[in-house]
Amino acid sequence: MYKMKSIIKHDNLANYRKLFFTVTSVFISLLITFPCFAFTQPTFSGGATTTFQSSNDTRIKSELTVSVDLILNWKIGNGELYTYIEANSSPKNQGVSSILPEANADAGSSLDKDRSGRVQISEFAYRLFMKNSQTLTLGLLDVTAYFDQSRIASDENSQFLGVSFVQNPTIEFPDYTLGIVYENYLSQQTILRAALTSSNGIADNPNVSYSQLVDITDKDKGAFTILSLSNKTEKWLFRGGIWSHTEAHGSLDENRLNEKNYGAYFLSGYREGKHGINLRLGQSNENVSLAHRFFGLSYQYNKTPFVFGAGAAKIFFSDNVPSGTWANTYHFETYLRYQINHRLYITADIQQLINSNLDSSNTLRDHHQNLLGLRLTYLIE
Repeated sequence: MYKMKSIIKHDNLANYRKLFFTVTSVFISLLITFPCFAFTQPTFSGGATTTFQSSNDTRIKSELTVSVDLILNWKIGNGELYTYIEANSSPKNQGVSSILPEANADAGSSLDKDRSGRVQISEFAYRLFMKNSQTLTLGLLDVTAYFDQSRIASDENSQFLGVSFVQNPTIEFPDYTLGIVYENYLSQQTILRAALTSSNGIADNPNVSYSQLVDITDKDKGAFTILSLSNKTEKWLFRGGIWSHTEAHGSLDENRLNEKNYGAYFLSGYREGKHGINLRLGQSNENVSLAHRFFGLSYQYNKTPFVFGAGAAKIFFSDNVPSGTWANTYHFETYLRYQINHRLYITADIQQLINSNLDSSNTLRDHHQNLLGLRLTYLIE
């Protein structure tokens, strides 16, 4: 959302290329052998979500979006092969999700180069369970799910809908991308995770294509690395980490073209009985990242069949950005979810956005937005 890209080319390190070549080879091999497993009995889950959103700003059109998700798992040897297939409807021109990028985390996750909705394979990876409680996952994957997952604020289909309450906007995660994730369970509560992936995922490439995804010789690409340490108990969750994005970035002051982005983040959660709370903090390189710092706090109250959620977040813009209409983004959201039956949920949602996309101008929309939303979610288990 706030990614700054440079047009200058740069050379990747040889070891990155070698690693990505290995990952790509394994991925292609799995893809070739995939039909062999198509006749086994997989486990599957997923769902479908329909969301309606409207704004008090007459320049923004009300919008109806639809998404479908399907996850398939095959047990193979000492691991599992999993596939995530998703589909999105096309964003509406001048609609809520097109004008306000923070408003709907479920919209636009699978689009083609013309920004039309499509069906795509978003993840296709093999997870190997090794000795001593270690796990290695490689292939096409969503690295966000391993490093920024919260108990109450990560599922845009059934929890908060706003992007500020689904993930940390200061971390420059690539979209679905080729890479490797290593996990080491140091104890029952403590987990060390590390990942090395391409800097560019499917949606980060100009043509939004798989051919560009596997083109590891592209000199415009770099690597994304992230390391975290988590401690999780029945009630508490603590996670801290550091990350780096080596693709060439233009500096915000436009004086340098070959900068790198990097940062640190922290996530904490507490849950007891019907109550849950989540905190996200983040900071990135202020020379290249427009979203320099982040603070997000969310709360959930669960009393079946109702779930109530409320959240507040602030995205701080970098002081190094040239003067203009830049301003901090404030994001507030409350929702009330009702479970109709064990598969069907309906959620009413209210959001308030101030200075969306760190822009305080009134060029495309009012800087102060009030949004109403209604979601219908059907789960497949």
